[in-house]
Amino acid sequence: MPRDHVIRLRGPWEYRAWASPSAVAGRITLPADWGSTLGPDFRGRVAYRRRFGCPTGLEPGDRVDLVIDRVDALGSVRLNDEPLGDIPVGGQAWRCDVTRRLGRRNELTVEVELPRVRDGEPPPARPGREGLPGGLVGEVRLEIFRVAGDTR
Repeated sequence: MPRDHVIRLRGPWEYRAWASPSAVAGRITLPADWGSTLGPDFRGRVAYRRRFGCPTGLEPGDRVDLVIDRVDALGSVRLNDEPLGDIPVGGQAWRCDVTRRLGRRNELTVEVELPRVRDGEPPPARPGREGLPGGLVGEVRLEIFRVAGDTR
């Protein structure tokens, strides 16, 4: 089904990283890895948060998908504090129908974790990103699909 409209959620995003002994927070425009904000060697978990309004002009039967092109390495997604799912390592795009979960105002949180590798353990498979900083490295967007036959 072809999409009818795309809303890119580039930024600004707020981020919060858990690093010993305290948390680090700031703002960032995505997609990006965390190399410029947390350093290329940071390993751990970072929560990215962005607020946005409900797309206007939605009609009954329209569908809105949240699409995240890529996280590096592991991800989990929440919309308005409701878990939507996990994003596995591997670089595949993640998609979820959020039509009925959207409110007038919304808060999207994507947690990304690049775990520390312990001695003797293999690192997570990160195709094309080996040795690079982690982060929300793919585009985040809302894709709107119109009701079949709608001529708007």
